[in-house]
Amino acid sequence: MAGKRPALPLVLTANDLFGGEVVYFTRKGWSADRSRAFVAVDEAGADALEASLEEAIAAGEVVDPYLIDAGQAHYREQIRLTGPTIAYGEEALHVSL
Repeated sequence: MAGKRPALPLVLTANDLFGGEVVYFTRKGWSADRSRAFVAVDEAGADALEASLEEAIAAGEVVDPYLIDAGQAHYREQIRLTGPTIAYGEEALHVSL
């Protein structure tokens, strides 16, 4: 993996290729439930996540996989967890142009 990785503990996140939802690597695949994510707490685990990241890129099963700090979520990750910041549905139909 190019660049510096975040500090431990780490999780691997991405977006599902077909549905677009945020997913987390679980060692048994991907889950939308962050609590099921595999958390690397040591260098061996971090190396395993980096290998899984490379495998995910090669397999093309997810979009934009990357490692994140499993501790305090950065604001970008908080937004990804809670969903879009724009309105969908009926209220989005009544926007003046």
